[in-house]
Amino acid sequence: MNTLPFEQIKREIIFKQRAKIAKTLPKRTAEELIQCGIINLDKPKGPKSIHCVNMVREIIEIAKAGHAGTLDPAVTGVLPVGLGRATKILPILSLAGKVYTGTMHFHKEITKEKVLEGFKKFTGIIKQTPPSKSAVAKREREREVYWLNLISIKGKDVEFETGVQHGTYIRTLCIQIGEYIGIPAHMTLLRRIQAGPMKIKDSVAFEFIKKNYKMYLKTKSNKYVQNFVTSPEEAMKHLPSVWIDDGVLEYLLHGSPVFAPGILAFTSDIKKGSNTAIFDNNNNLLGLGIADMPADEIKTAEKGLVIKTDVVLIQNIL
Repeated sequence: MNTLPFEQIKREIIFKQRAKIAKTLPKRTAEELIQCGIINLDKPKGPKSIHCVNMVREIIEIAKAGHAGTLDPAVTGVLPVGLGRATKILPILSLAGKVYTGTMHFHKEITKEKVLEGFKKFTGIIKQTPPSKSAVAKREREREVYWLNLISIKGKDVEFETGVQHGTYIRTLCIQIGEYIGIPAHMTLLRRIQAGPMKIKDSVAFEFIKKNYKMYLKTKSNKYVQNFVTSPEEAMKHLPSVWIDDGVLEYLLHGSPVFAPGILAFTSDIKKGSNTAIFDNNNNLLGLGIADMPADEIKTAEKGLVIKTDVVLIQNIL
């Protein structure tokens, strides 16, 4: 399988001040994860995404949950479900790249050469108009298809894998390829195998969640919730990041931006305008923001606004 753009970036941590940053992410307790965690759900065929969220809410008895990126009822695979305060970070997960495997059915038998010709045409920047059933505005827009790989051809059915920018409609893509080749085609099967950092190999089914939550209620052992809930730190580790001084925490709690003097370290992949994760020196995710400075300017900045705080996850200062 190919990699998404953020997985290809080689980044390093640059220390702006002398500081000791924890090398590992914190391990959350069951209670912490239920109040602020992400479930990498393997959505089954049939229910709508919102119905899957409601099923999760009922299983683990919580009031607030949501999902990142919608999957049609017939589509299966990775559906990130945010619990409690983690619903605040779902919009960022929705913006991450996606990977799918699927099958498109041509109305006539087709050669491998023709399929590859169509795949090549629709790799890179393409234009799409959202389908009539979608909830977004029906205007043409550009999206990027990172790769389209042929897996197999069986008669009129073509199995493929594709990595795409968020908001790319695979059903529409299949129709577009068919129109270009000159043989009508439509999607018959689709499975999302990655959404941002979340991969199908790490996903969990409803029965697994039920079983482990039941064991947690019986034993109160953290490991059973840790089996099916991911920490927000793990879910956001793919983002450009900054680490801030403890003296900044109280200001951040009230939504203050992050200024240059409060930064201990940062990653080299920060660009102006990029979504950025904000951590303390123990690798606790404090919030998210929009970078107002690129990494090369942060390195020498003695003052000035660096991150415009957008989401605050911390609730109090210990």
